Amino acid sequence: MTEVETRTGIRVTVTFPITKKGPFAERVTPDTTVGTVRTAAMRHFGVQDDSQFTYVLAHDGVEEDNTRTIKEIAGTAEAVKFTLVKKITQG
Repeated sequence: MTEVETRTGIRVTVTFPITKKGPFAERVTPDTTVGTVRTAAMRHFGVQDDSQFTYVLAHDGVEEDNTRTIKEIAGTAEAVKFTLVKKITQG
């Protein structure tokens, strides 16, 4: 077995610059979606989407789609870091 096949979890960290609360950190399975991590991080930071704002996860400055898996983003890395970004909803 290769190292990737035996890996059972990837360490995910999410920071949210506009809060004083510490980062969200959790070990997730490689097939966990960005959307699942986004939901858990939003709960951790006590925020939710509304008519004026939505929240997205960005990795290396790029907004990630909620359907991507953590494995797709992490590749062979043991950990991946995201930033929770508050976006103004265009109305």
